[in-house]
Parts: sequence; structure tokens; C-alpha cells
Amino acid sequence: MTKTMTPVTYAVTYRWNIMTLVERKEDFAVHGEASPTNNFQGDIIDMKKTLRLLTTTALVCALMVPTLAYAAESSQEPAPPAPLAPVNASLQTDGAFAALQVGKQVYVYNNDGQLYQTKGKERIGDLKDLFVIPYGPMQVQMILIKNDKNGYMVFSDLWPKFAPCKENDSIDAYFSGRVHAAPRDKIVTRTGHHYSEQIGDEVVTYTANDFDDIGKGFHESIRVKGKLRGLILFDCCAYVVLDDGKETLSVYHAGESGAELASSIAFK
Repeated sequence: MTKTMTPVTYAVTYRWNIMTLVERKEDFAVHGEASPTNNFQGDIIDMKKTLRLLTTTALVCALMVPTLAYAAESSQEPAPPAPLAPVNASLQTDGAFAALQVGKQVYVYNNDGQLYQTKGKERIGDLKDLFVIPYGPMQVQMILIKNDKNGYMVFSDLWPKFAPCKENDSIDAYFSGRVHAAPRDKIVTRTGHHYSEQIGDEVVTYTANDFDDIGKGFHESIRVKGKLRGLILFDCCAYVVLDDGKETLSVYHAGESGAELASSIAFK
């Protein structure tokens, strides 16, 4: 098999040949012999030129190796991008209302457009349920979300009476109250105008006699059997949430003839 010599191998071989010729010339001089060729000095010069050429070629090849390797790497196809995480999105509807969750935010709509949304890390979370309660002749939509810090929270649209100049606000929501994962003995509303207590197997809800002066006492407004799980508000009206043995939580309010079932929440 014929071996292919690299420029470096050639350079080494030529250097060895030059050294041999020099030694032979010295031998001829010592023994008084004539050089075997009249071009001895020229042979050495030519071989030195060849050696320099081959040495230069070998150096250039050595310098080119990293460049060629880098070029080969650069010509490779780029790695495909990492797959994106799927978006967390869900939609719930109830009558004329819809609640859309995208990521941790929830947007509530009716047929005319957006009504409100959750925002801020204290109010965003997973949508658990959209439910509708009666408020006089109106139908009011509410959402139950689970916030990482504050637990189960209920939000509604802004109260008309307490949101002047915000009738067309489609962003802000009102924090109506909480729903608890386990029964409670007593819950007081955010405004302090209502509270509910567990008394035996019944839940009794009380309302302030004078909203401007709660020191004037409270009167009973709702009494129903069940276990107390929450108390929420809309426009100063109380809605008590309880577990009364159904598959969902029940929402009661004060009707003309006593406690009336207002809605249900898909949460146990």
C-alpha cells in the first residue's frame, strides 16, 4: 500500500537529506576526495528552499485546521427551538355571561363586551366557577377563583352605587368575599355590616340595623340549615354560602318570605 506523505513528513525527510549531504561533503573534504557531483552546493541550496517551502506549507495547514473545524460546525443546522409550554386557558358560561381564563387572569364578559377582570398577584388565580345571583330585577355574575396566597375569593362587577364615574369601567372588579374549604363557626363581611354564625345545624345571618352606625345592633335576615362556608356581598346585600348536603355549595339570600336559594357554586 502506498503511503501518502504529509507536508510535515516531507519537511522532516528533506531536512534529513540535507544533513546527510552535509556530512558526505565533510567526509569528502577529510579524505581529499572530490565531490560526487559538481552541483553539490546547488543541491543543498535547492533542498533548503524546498524545506522552507514545505515547513511553511505545514504551518499553514496546521493553522487552517481549527478554522476548517469551526466552519464545519457553523455549517450545521441550528438546533430546533425548545417547545413552548401550553397556554393555560379555559372558558365557562352561565346564561348571558362568560368567564375566560388565560394564564392566571380571568376576564368576565356579557354580550356587550368585557365587564371586569382580575389583576394583581393578590387577586389572580385559577377559575373555579362562574355563577349568577339575583339582585332585584338584575342578574349579577360572580366568579370564584383560587389565589395562591389568599385562597378562594369571589369577585363581582363594581357596585353601581359605590362606583361613581365608573359605569363604563371594564377592568376593575369588586372583591365580594371568600369561600372556605372547611366549615366555619362565624364569618364577618368586609364592611362589617353582616355576619353569619353556625348555631347547631343552622346558619344564621345578621344584618346591621343602621349601616352608618353598626353600634345600633343587628337583626336576623337569613336562617337555613347547613354548614357555613362563606359570606359574600353585592351592593350591601348579603349572600350566605353553605354546604347543605348537595353536590355543590348553595348560595342563599333574604327573600320576601325568608331565605331563598339564589345560586350554587361548583365547589366542595
